[in-house]
Amino acid sequence: MEQPRLLEDLREFVTLHRPHGELRATASPPTPNGYRLEVACPCRVVFERLVFRDDAAIDLALLARWD
Repeated sequence: MEQPRLLEDLREFVTLHRPHGELRATASPPTPNGYRLEVACPCRVVFERLVFRDDAAIDLALLARWD
């Protein structure tokens, strides 16, 4: 199984879209399987990802080391 790429993909999205203005993030309530993450840019592009519970644990560990 491929390593989760949430942080890499999110970093790329933010880098590309931050110049357009304020990005707005929302997340659905967590379920036993995970949650849905959305980050919207004023240019109307939306980063959407279903974050599975196991992937979220890995990404949170990586986020703790993210500058």
